[in-house]
Amino acid sequence: MIFDIYLQVKRTGRTQAHVPAWPGCNWLADSPEAAMDQAVEAIAWHLAWLRKYGKPAPSPNEVISPRLEQQHASTAREGNLIGFFESERQSVALQEIPAFLDLMACSRMELLELTQNLPETTISRQPAPDSWAIQEVLRHVAAAERWYLTRILDPAAIPKFKPNRSVWSRLEAVRTLAVERLAGLSEIERSQVIADPSGELWSARKVFRRYLEHEREHTHHILEILSAHNPG
Repeated sequence: MIFDIYLQVKRTGRTQAHVPAWPGCNWLADSPEAAMDQAVEAIAWHLAWLRKYGKPAPSPNEVISPRLEQQHASTAREGNLIGFFESERQSVALQEIPAFLDLMACSRMELLELTQNLPETTISRQPAPDSWAIQEVLRHVAAAERWYLTRILDPAAIPKFKPNRSVWSRLEAVRTLAVERLAGLSEIERSQVIADPSGELWSARKVFRRYLEHEREHTHHILEILSAHNPG
């Protein structure tokens, strides 16, 4: 089975690879060549994740054939590796939204299963002076989920949240808002492409991709923090 790969490459060569047809499937590499070398393993890992949650996915016996579809070089002005791909100009059909939201629910379940039963000391411990504690990672996930909504919806119509000491309450409140607004996207909101103040392009399809990619990236980040807490 052919999987189209989209690469976002920084001036340093650092590369983020995406498979937009399978939202949430992405990985980092030191170069475009390394990203393509890692593609089969990264795609297989994502498909295994889908099967774990009972979602449609090719058989484990399916041959994975990566194909470079698009490579985009970031400029110095771009401070991220998010990217916008031509395939994301495609309108999100109304019937696609439940499947996207279902994948988001699986991603959230995975994050909470990893973190909710951790001791408070583990949640708040900073692994290194320049690193985030797990609770900071979780607050970042919540903040990003509100921010993504403002990329395709009027920011003034997206409520801000009062400071809340409970990171769990914040995660739940923002996700509830996100699901409500994403489920109710109008036909125009599902089809338009918008340039944000920095000039970066956004669409509903890209927003759904980033909800999945970002949370799963930080689930892996938390696994790395826990590994540092408990080496070996």
